[in-house]
Amino acid sequence: MVAILVLGVARPAQSVAATDHAPILPLAEHSLLLDITRAGQRVIAAGERGHILYSDDHGANWQQARVPTTQMLTGVYFIDEQRGWAVGHDGLILVSDDGGVNWRIQRDGIAAQAQANLELREQAHRRLKNLEQSLENAAEDQRAELEMRREDVLMDLEDADLALEEAVFTSPLMDVWFQGPDRGWAVGAFGTLLGTDNGGQAWVDLSAAIDNPDEFHLNTVTGDGDGRVFIAGEGGVMYRSLNGGRSWETLETFYEGSWFGALYSPPEDILLVFGLRGNLYRSRDFGESWQMVDSDNQVTLAGGDVSRSGEIALVGGVGTLLRSSDGGLTFRRSMMADRLSLSSALYFDGQLILIGQGGIKVYEGRNE
Repeated sequence: MVAILVLGVARPAQSVAATDHAPILPLAEHSLLLDITRAGQRVIAAGERGHILYSDDHGANWQQARVPTTQMLTGVYFIDEQRGWAVGHDGLILVSDDGGVNWRIQRDGIAAQAQANLELREQAHRRLKNLEQSLENAAEDQRAELEMRREDVLMDLEDADLALEEAVFTSPLMDVWFQGPDRGWAVGAFGTLLGTDNGGQAWVDLSAAIDNPDEFHLNTVTGDGDGRVFIAGEGGVMYRSLNGGRSWETLETFYEGSWFGALYSPPEDILLVFGLRGNLYRSRDFGESWQMVDSDNQVTLAGGDVSRSGEIALVGGVGTLLRSSDGGLTFRRSMMADRLSLSSALYFDGQLILIGQGGIKVYEGRNE
């Protein structure tokens, strides 16, 4: 996932279902890419202009997938070698059933917001009708309060009508993660939290399930695949669920900057969260307590990966690469020669594949 200078309010747009497919370009693998994942023995990366690329030879050669959007894609996740999801601007969620070769729109954020605006107006109309009926039968000492409530509803109705007259805006999504083939979550700007329990056949707005009155952006979601889920974002906010998303608790904020990424390491049962100015923290109890990691790095961190053996790689601005072989207790710092910002990384069969500005590169140590 994440966040290298791509977060912003989505532009007014028509339904994304009506947009063109991502252009097939010979240099697409050198475009800005924001997230990378694996689907069995395939590597899949996603980024600007709706680009999704896949490689079946450890990143040596890449092909473009058929993708029905030109919107920026910010997160991609596969639950197995066939089925995966990608999220991006305009509240867009895509799904693939064939290992990332072909994609279809599963959630059209513009259409969802337009429908939500219609429903808000209908709700205001119903409240107004109920209040007017109550006023007809109200005692004199009840009328003043009912009249005030009626004025509030009239204002809500006016706002709803205005929303329907203006271009539709919706929040960009920043990350997606699935606990299993059916249960998953997508997070995004202005406190957006979406969930599904049927593999994305329906996505439900769960934003009200977390305590986020300031609507801080949510930038990252991850978990252990066994019921524990973690979300973090702007303003240092962090949330977790210990029961597969049935309920959420707010974790104590100890840092007021933004978190851009989080990683869970199964071999060590370690949770890492990281973000602005290189801030990096480690938890052995899935967010109950945290310890600062001194990585000798003040550059913003955006993403990373954990290998099956527990090796950890984190990447960020100006080509920064941090690697750990002790469960995130200590990190070795490297810098790519081109100094182009990195957005994420993937361990794959002994290799480390990096993505970001300038596209894809396979890390070989000597590039430091």
